[in-house]
Amino acid sequence: MKIIKHLLLIKIVLVVVLVLSLWSTRIPDQPFHAVTATTAQQNFHVIEFNDKGQMHDDKQWQALSQRLAQQPGAELLIFIHGWHHNAAPTDENFVAFSSFYQQMAARDPQRNLIGLYIGWRGDSYDPFWLDGSDDPYSMVEPLDFPTIYGRKATARRIGKTGLSDLLDQLDAKTTAGQLQRYVLIGHSLGGAMALHASKDRLKQSLEQGKVNPNLYILLNPAVTAKEYKPLDEWLSVDRQKPAMVVLQSKGDFAVKEAFNLLKDGERAMGNSWAITHDMDQCSGNDCSRVVDIPLALQKHDAIPGCMMTLNGTGWKVRARLQARRTVQSCADANMQAVWVLAVSDEIIYGHNGILTEQHAMALSEVMALIDRNQNQLPLHAVSGEAAEVPAAEVPSTDSPDQPTTEVTPDREPQGTDDADTETLQTEPEVMASPVQNSHASSAHNANRGSAVDPSLTESTLNTTPTNDKPSSDGGDIKR
Repeated sequence: MKIIKHLLLIKIVLVVVLVLSLWSTRIPDQPFHAVTATTAQQNFHVIEFNDKGQMHDDKQWQALSQRLAQQPGAELLIFIHGWHHNAAPTDENFVAFSSFYQQMAARDPQRNLIGLYIGWRGDSYDPFWLDGSDDPYSMVEPLDFPTIYGRKATARRIGKTGLSDLLDQLDAKTTAGQLQRYVLIGHSLGGAMALHASKDRLKQSLEQGKVNPNLYILLNPAVTAKEYKPLDEWLSVDRQKPAMVVLQSKGDFAVKEAFNLLKDGERAMGNSWAITHDMDQCSGNDCSRVVDIPLALQKHDAIPGCMMTLNGTGWKVRARLQARRTVQSCADANMQAVWVLAVSDEIIYGHNGILTEQHAMALSEVMALIDRNQNQLPLHAVSGEAAEVPAAEVPSTDSPDQPTTEVTPDREPQGTDDADTETLQTEPEVMASPVQNSHASSAHNANRGSAVDPSLTESTLNTTPTNDKPSSDGGDIKR
């Protein structure tokens, strides 16, 4: 009886502490930034939304609109924060994006670059005062994960209403020539918001065969593979870049593990069959370094389009084969309208290791390459059937030294992931019109173009085999 009484007392204490924490940590739904007489002349802006999806203050948009009208042709860098964050000047994400924007602007002084921070109430309260969102190494944050239910519904609502309306107005300014393009970056629940704000407009442009000049980047998005549909059915119409890029850290416990548990086993978008590529850091950040890799990886990388590099930051991207039934070749992977990349921890550490100086360098290089190669890339097929390596020979690795096989439970084996390879660049083709994946097979490769992201290519593209030495355990590795 004493044990039962003690357990009952403990439960009562926990309930009291929980109620106290909910009462004391209630976060009001309010804006943090007032518009002043000089806001319209500034290069860094904030627009905040309430939980209903409405702007807290329409003057924030009016100030940004006036700034865009002052110097037509500006480029807008937008960031949407996620769970636990808001637009407070001291918020970790606000401070990080302010620095990220400044680094981008300093790196590209020739651009008329304007920063825009999208704020919303990323948390309504913190039960038990648990909030590790400011620490990328935190083991505390997952403990209050159930609060994500209400915030995710709010993020989706804002994405489909207020943020979508904002993008409509920005698209109109792009059409009118006041805005050259915008780059929309969403993290975690901010990624969910960005997806739901952009999905319909991307689908419409793909259906119409129109090139969308903007770039959508989702960082560790808290969305399921089901939410991502039907974008998986479409191929890119722009050989310069995919319409959307999803970057999912392989070490992100919050999205890859806890999120899956709360969704009753439904897998997160970046941890599912949706993956099209793997991104890893080259050895010593030098993609030209000669390293020992299995012979099967050499064969895979020698196929144009199967391995690409971003040399400024020393990152490499490998097409992941057979994660989907419609992705059987590297050309298939590169032609996807949305690239979903599984990213190593060296590039994005865990769930919150974002907006670093290295990330600013990479995005700057991406934007420069897009401009340099816009509609001027050489026409060379990335899909030569004679050059294809049988799928069974292409390994998948989860460590720099030892290739292994990574298989999703409900799909075919997935493609490659290695940390040490040589540079290989690719040349994409022109694609005349959008084609749904359901109608695309390897038999159509010769007729399709490749949406090779110029962030992963150089203006002078090298398609010669790598100089990597075969490892002692080389030879064909079966899946």
